[in-house]
Amino acid sequence: MPNTSSEMAAMENFLHFSDSVPMKIRAKRGCATHPRSIAERVRRTKISERMRKLQDLVPNMDKQTNTADMLDLAVDYIKDLQKQAE
Repeated sequence: MPNTSSEMAAMENFLHFSDSVPMKIRAKRGCATHPRSIAERVRRTKISERMRKLQDLVPNMDKQTNTADMLDLAVDYIKDLQKQAE
C-alpha cells in the first residue's frame, strides 16, 4: 500500500489511467470470432467430412491413415477401377 501522499497520488493516477485504457480481451479457445477464423474452421470441417466419406468408399483405408496417404490410396483405387472397366 502507498505510504506517502505522492505515492497515493501516483497510485490514483495509475488506477485512473488503467480504467481509461480499453483492454483487449481474447476469445476463449475454440471460440474464434473473426470471420476469417470462422471460414477457416468451416473449410476444415468440410474437408474432414469429405475425407471420412472417402474412407468409407475406398478399401484398405483406416482411421489412422493421414490425408496425403488417403488421397494416394484413392488415386490408386480409381486407376484400378478404370483398368477393370476397360
